[in-house]
Amino acid sequence: MQQKSMYVIIAVLVALIAALVGSLVTVVEGGRPTMAFRTGVTTFTGALTLVLGVMVCLGVVGS
Repeated sequence: MQQKSMYVIIAVLVALIAALVGSLVTVVEGGRPTMAFRTGVTTFTGALTLVLGVMVCLGVVGS
């Protein structure tokens, strides 16, 4: 059980890193802070869904 929660924490951290990179790219390209926030939120939800989906398919997380 403890190892599965570690994998979930890693998935959340990977999604946060993807969101940070997405926000930074938006700012570098000249976007406003609100647009950077929206890009970060969208990237976070997409990356978290993707990473957790892959972990479920591999049998790492889930029942």
